[in-house]
Amino acid sequence: MTGGSIGFLRTLISSNHYPLYPFEGRVTFMTRPLLPLVQAIILCDRVYKDDETRKCVLAGTFNQIPLAEFPCEYQPASLYLNLSDFSGHHTVSFRFKRLADDSIIEQSPEFPLEHSDRREHHECIFELPPMEFSEPGRYTWEVIFNGTEVIGTADVEAVLLEHSNHEENHEEELNEGPQEEQN
Repeated sequence: MTGGSIGFLRTLISSNHYPLYPFEGRVTFMTRPLLPLVQAIILCDRVYKDDETRKCVLAGTFNQIPLAEFPCEYQPASLYLNLSDFSGHHTVSFRFKRLADDSIIEQSPEFPLEHSDRREHHECIFELPPMEFSEPGRYTWEVIFNGTEVIGTADVEAVLLEHSNHEENHEEELNEGPQEEQN
């Protein structure tokens, strides 16, 4: 740089055209707290953890629920959460929302989350309350870290269960009782 360029920079800095600390008071990727990496967020009916092997078995994974009528509740349901690249004392909470109007249907308290080795994965299993579906559509469980940061979501679509003609005919046959053959 020439002397003139340095003088120009000094003038800009001293005249407050450019702040000396450009990130002061602003939340950016450089100043926000480190968040865990989300390895998995999975909705399922049940999660079983083997005490001996420490392996998790997820039974009945879903992202769509066919329901006979609305409004309706769905249970049982669990949320499997696998996080990595964090350590220390934190909290995690959940919000169940209807995406059509962004309304919050259910909100959990904050659960303590402690992890000592950021290189290790941290598995969490949460039994969910009955999910209330007021109408067909898309809903989501937001995972909230330390009360402020949404670190991921698990979406579920509630759909109206439609009976096919084959099912209706089969139900009518069952209701009629046994049929005798005539020769």
